[in-house]
Amino acid sequence: LEGYLKSPEKFRQDYNTLLDFTKQLNETLHSYKILESQRSLLISCILIALENKAFKAAYPLFGATNAKDSAEEKKKKVENASKELANYLVDTVSNELKNANIKGDKLDNLNIQFGFIRTDTSLSTKRDVLKNLITDIDKNINSFIKTHEYFDVLGQLYIEFLRYANSDKGLGIVLTPPHITELFSDLAQVNKNSIAYDNCTGTGGFLISAMKKMIENAKGDQEKIKEIKKNHLIGVEYQAHIFALAVSNMYIHQDGKTNIINGNCFDDDIISEVKSRKPTVGFLNPPYKADKKNDVEELEFVLNNLECLVDGGTCVAIVPMQSALSQTGKIFELKKKLLEQHTLEAVLSMPDELFINSDVGVVACVMVFTAHKPHPKNKETFFGYFKDDGFEKRKHKGRIDVHGKWEAIKEKWVGNFRNGKEEPGVSVKQVVSAHDEWCAEAYMETDYSKL
Repeated sequence: LEGYLKSPEKFRQDYNTLLDFTKQLNETLHSYKILESQRSLLISCILIALENKAFKAAYPLFGATNAKDSAEEKKKKVENASKELANYLVDTVSNELKNANIKGDKLDNLNIQFGFIRTDTSLSTKRDVLKNLITDIDKNINSFIKTHEYFDVLGQLYIEFLRYANSDKGLGIVLTPPHITELFSDLAQVNKNSIAYDNCTGTGGFLISAMKKMIENAKGDQEKIKEIKKNHLIGVEYQAHIFALAVSNMYIHQDGKTNIINGNCFDDDIISEVKSRKPTVGFLNPPYKADKKNDVEELEFVLNNLECLVDGGTCVAIVPMQSALSQTGKIFELKKKLLEQHTLEAVLSMPDELFINSDVGVVACVMVFTAHKPHPKNKETFFGYFKDDGFEKRKHKGRIDVHGKWEAIKEKWVGNFRNGKEEPGVSVKQVVSAHDEWCAEAYMETDYSKL
């Protein structure tokens, strides 16, 4: 039974059901005029509250009336029920977070982020709106999370809610698809002793993937698993409402929510705090520049991540292809700086439509660095032309692994990378400097038999 419940086939079915449910949910929330940016917060708030046994038992009773009540009392009970439930929901979450050791400014920030639930007209005045919402979410989302642990569900919901809202495009937020966050953990060889750091946490997808790998590697050693959840995951997120999502996401996965810092990863205090934890692996998907002169370059985030890692640590970053190609200007200077301080191990060209689910047409590549070891003169860097991940576009579902090819493809990619294996049409090794283009397309041999 366990094997069946956790099989890839079952996961795919459940995942499709979840996607259908998110669509309905999005439409429902839309009809209640709840803002796109607040939808994910509302869902995460409900998911946290449902972890509380008392809340789970009590919420269906709100607005229930007795036969003895007079007509007026009944009316009053029903009218107040929604407002009371809204307040009870937020109070429960606030207490849950407090018990989870989140204090001071962090807790105040989260309370402010969730505060709109108390005052929202639909949620706090209309009869049974909130109650039915909680029931649906418990049935559909919570059961999915319980069966398939360590899957970034909130990230998926966030993508769904923002697909029609153009609010976050300008901020350059692009969420990494789950299969790529897993690939990162494999490339970096994450194990139970790794300490992972993500300086652009977002909803926490990389940290959840890394945690999954670490826990698998701990092979049931409960003490170690506790330590991993408590100390081995560090994140920094700048935006307050996304920070609230990241903390909720980590909370739902019962792990190190206290190590997510709300702030700017370039602040000296934050850098020294992260350094003191000695992270060994860095993951990041930096905010993509929206062609504004004063936006931070993606490679500056990569340098920032590398700076915090221990000597010889591995940093894996997914950045727009133009960061790898530039041969002049600011990006060129950053490439030079990267090679002066760190070793460029590999650059992997990713599928063109990788971010289609976030509705962004950026062609990206993955860079792998070794921290604090300057790039040797004659070092051959591995370049992968990894354009086909077996995923296909499907209407209403975005890019999905229709035929289940991904596992085999991932094995091959990771194998070629680890062994530095050259294969026509797939991978090639080349000595490069900052003056060169860092991409497989520039050096690859064509496999003419395929033409």
